[in-house]
Amino acid sequence: MKTLKRKNCIMCKNSLEEVYTFKDFPIYMGTTSKSIDQDLHTDMTFVKCTQCGCVQIRDLIPLEVLYAEGHASVVGKTWEKHHSEFCNFVKKYAHGSIVEIGGANLVVAKRLAQEEKVDKITVFDNNILQYGNCDSAKIVLKEEFFDPQKTEGQVNVILHTHLIEHLYNPLEEIQKMSSLLEDGSYMMFAAPMIDKMLEDNFTNAFNFEHTYLLNRSMISNILSYAQFEIIDEMEFSPYASFFVARKNTKINYNINHDYQEDIDKFTGFLEHHQSEVNNIVKALDTDKEKTFIFGAHIFTQYLLGFGLQEKSFSNILDNDYQKIGNRLYGTNLLVKSPKILKELEEPLVVLKAAQYTEEIKTDILENINSATRFIL
Repeated sequence: MKTLKRKNCIMCKNSLEEVYTFKDFPIYMGTTSKSIDQDLHTDMTFVKCTQCGCVQIRDLIPLEVLYAEGHASVVGKTWEKHHSEFCNFVKKYAHGSIVEIGGANLVVAKRLAQEEKVDKITVFDNNILQYGNCDSAKIVLKEEFFDPQKTEGQVNVILHTHLIEHLYNPLEEIQKMSSLLEDGSYMMFAAPMIDKMLEDNFTNAFNFEHTYLLNRSMISNILSYAQFEIIDEMEFSPYASFFVARKNTKINYNINHDYQEDIDKFTGFLEHHQSEVNNIVKALDTDKEKTFIFGAHIFTQYLLGFGLQEKSFSNILDNDYQKIGNRLYGTNLLVKSPKILKELEEPLVVLKAAQYTEEIKTDILENINSATRFIL
């Protein structure tokens, strides 16, 4: 597989300098039913801009390879609450013809389609059809990557949730979306605060899908480049915010690319996990048959990348029913439901699931096995 290489900073276009490399990292942060010899790996190399300090991944996976299979399921109370609050936040701006980009699970589209002011929602996503039908005559499905030339008629609103961090060239791609809109039209979106996630050492922050260290200042600069002004904003959590931006070509926008503080946040994340893996190994105190790791996702792939041994675990646990029975990509770990803990005496679970950790822990203790022990 041939990767795409960033030669210049995605923000200020200056030169890049290597910071850290994970050798032979799995390219896909989901599960698979295929044999392990079909898994693809490549070096995941983090670089920083020598001028503005933006931290980003140098070698990129071709989109058709990276998103060959989807993993946009909405699992857990946190995501349900996120999408519900997002829809409530943006619905007063939703009207006319809406284009949603990357909305495979259709949760947001289905909710906004219920609004009287909404005439049509066209959803672009490469893996859309695996999530069922749209249940609304207002929703038009396009199973492909977003292409502004594939839209029909005048677009009134651009919509996306947790897409911006996936863009390989965010300045140019948001500008391309902006080209569909007239002055006064809206872009409504949800975005993660990657810098805040790294500050709290979340392993789902930065990877082959989230390829640059997004923060609030950067979001403002990206929008300004595309001639958007932020008119409404809501913090969902310290790690995610909702935005409504209005296109306004009459404003002279001030863009200041300065992300030097993020370099220390990233190196701090690396140092934390290099010692954290040693702490996990010391805390593994029971038979392999009763030892598990939670999260058939990037959480576990990162810990293995930092040196944790998969042979220490009987299985990997996950609440997503679509993953059960599959194998975590890049490993031999098979996915089981946490319900298998029910019959075990004091099972041990490594649980490093970022902002979802407490929700998962509470569910296991209250609904499956109250004697479960955790390495958090």
